[in-house]
Amino acid sequence: MQAHKVIRRFQNKFQWIKKHHWPIFRSRMQFLWLLYLGSQTIDLSPKSALIISPHQDDETLGCGGLIALKRQLQIPVEVLFITDGAASHIWHPQFEQGQIAPVRQQEAIAALSQLGVESSQIHFLNHHDGQLKWIDPVQRELITQQLTDRLLTFQPGEIYVTHRHDRSNDHEMSYELIKAAIDRSALSIDLIEYPIWILWKPVLFQDLSPQELAGARRLSIRSVIRQKRQALGAYQSQYLPIADTTSTVLPKGFLWRFSLPYEVFFTSRD
Repeated sequence: MQAHKVIRRFQNKFQWIKKHHWPIFRSRMQFLWLLYLGSQTIDLSPKSALIISPHQDDETLGCGGLIALKRQLQIPVEVLFITDGAASHIWHPQFEQGQIAPVRQQEAIAALSQLGVESSQIHFLNHHDGQLKWIDPVQRELITQQLTDRLLTFQPGEIYVTHRHDRSNDHEMSYELIKAAIDRSALSIDLIEYPIWILWKPVLFQDLSPQELAGARRLSIRSVIRQKRQALGAYQSQYLPIADTTSTVLPKGFLWRFSLPYEVFFTSRD
């Protein structure tokens, strides 16, 4: 009977470690491999850039250093948010009706100000958070045209968007929508993908083909890492407990790689 309790205690401990520590360890090991062995170094491009962000914080997580570097050189940068971010706290009685959306919008403006982006260069489409995968043809046409109009107005040299296999419906659909908008605009634009969840949820090679891995690039952001960290700090609703709760929206250990002095991108293989 005593041996049975010891075994059960060991099993419970193993399951706890597997649930809480394995994702962190796995994520860090595969990112370090990608950073130092699986990617090539790139220099900052002088091209103007449009950053497509599904939610308020994706742009700073994935591209904060790149944005700050470009703005230091007075390279034009615009940021476009597709959803309103209202689904991040639907579990909380104070925000279950989407009241978090204006909070997230103000956080985005504050974060991007730290990176050198003026409010006039920030665009909010305010589509429903978490629903992009299920939009009907009419809504898809609307968003595609909104993106196309922005491309034709700004005419960026580069577009940065969340990875096509980023393990988030909104992130993956954001790639599909901007890809359709580029095709419609008939502009020649470099399309570059930035990873958020794809390096956290799965084993690295599960979602990335050899061809995609060959397109991995790393950019040093050492000179602006302090700015990026300050910008990340503006997103308190996502990274700190809110309104008498003890948990955060993002899982423990998730933010680690985003405070490193490198950002990783994938050049489009289409």
